[in-house]
Amino acid sequence: MIVKDNALKLDFKIENTMAYRTMPEYNYWQGWWKEEPRNPVEAVIQKLWQPLINIDDYKDGGFEYWSRKSYPNVGHLEWHQDTGEYMYHTGDNYWIADKSLIYYPYVSEDCLGGFLEIAPYKQRCSLDDSQREARIIDTNDIERIRPVTNRYVLIDSAQMHRISKVYCGYRINLATSIWKKTPNFFNVHENYNNQESWNKIDWDYKNNWDYGNKK
Repeated sequence: MIVKDNALKLDFKIENTMAYRTMPEYNYWQGWWKEEPRNPVEAVIQKLWQPLINIDDYKDGGFEYWSRKSYPNVGHLEWHQDTGEYMYHTGDNYWIADKSLIYYPYVSEDCLGGFLEIAPYKQRCSLDDSQREARIIDTNDIERIRPVTNRYVLIDSAQMHRISKVYCGYRINLATSIWKKTPNFFNVHENYNNQESWNKIDWDYKNNWDYGNKK
């Protein structure tokens, strides 16, 4: 695990860009070694990841990315591993990404809660195994990382983790998982909404460099 503060020096606020504001629920980019960033979000993903990986390990993969805003009673998550979300709950598609990075573009000064909580379990097994382990996690044996503006946290995608409830204020993130091999459903299409029905989305701002209001 790596935690880094003051992670990026940007001359724009990523949360103001049209790409970030209109981002579908699940998205994919093949990485800068295959194609240039198509929008400010992908440019930030490159800045975050480029010092951390050897691209030779990911020639057949790329980045899944999404965003989340957490505020009181909205946006918390229970224990999970970072998987290919497409129908993973059937147990037949329980694929786990390689590494995951959570970046906080902005956290309000009054934010209370919204911790990233990380448990010791990081086995790459089945959905049943993961759910069984989630039920017996000892909360005395977890790490809790507070959301801070311009902080990132890098973990093994198999590391069991969750987001605690926010009680005041809010936090937003840009979350990415890197895959050594692109999941088949992202080969079919790169952008999806609605985890229940997996609607393919034509993302109007995927190739847009509108930065919104700069600093």
